[in-house]
Amino acid sequence: MLNSLLSRYTRTLSLVLVLLLVIVLELFEVRTSIYGVSLPFFEWMRQSFWLGVIGTTYGSLYATIEAVHLLSMAVIGGTVLAADLRLLGIIFRDIPSETLTQGTHKCFRISLTVSVATGIFCAAGVADKVYYMEVFWIKMLVLISGSCFVFFFKQPLLNSRPHDEINPWTLRLLAVTSLLIWFTVAATGRWIGFS
Repeated sequence: MLNSLLSRYTRTLSLVLVLLLVIVLELFEVRTSIYGVSLPFFEWMRQSFWLGVIGTTYGSLYATIEAVHLLSMAVIGGTVLAADLRLLGIIFRDIPSETLTQGTHKCFRISLTVSVATGIFCAAGVADKVYYMEVFWIKMLVLISGSCFVFFFKQPLLNSRPHDEINPWTLRLLAVTSLLIWFTVAATGRWIGFS
């Protein structure tokens, strides 16, 4: 009985273990020690010629790269909405969900790569400011969590078999979880702009 449960729910159990690990690390204040160690890196980014100095000296270049960052985030949002709302059965009912999720995942990967690369450049220009923003660290944590969720849980499950063989409630839970994660990434990113 226990072996059957472990074999059927290994990914779920591993996710629960990761969440418990995060809680334990938070209780022992590991996060605050990481923040202290990363301050020199943020200072280096701010003073680096290729990252910080170019970003602050050439405003038009910074604005262009920030526009590309925002566009890539919009594409991420579009792919997440299209795939997850299809899994929920709200839109694109005439398109097989396998086709839509595989197609949007390709765009998602490219947009995520562009978003991370341009985000590093944008953060470097104001590294001394974002280091002290709690919302920046929350965004980074949710962004990493969301990326891990997509690449280690969502896509492997969706690619494992035809979607009509997967429990519909599992697909719905997967879609709602994904929507919540990426909404949080977008909301915290927008909140950085208000800070």
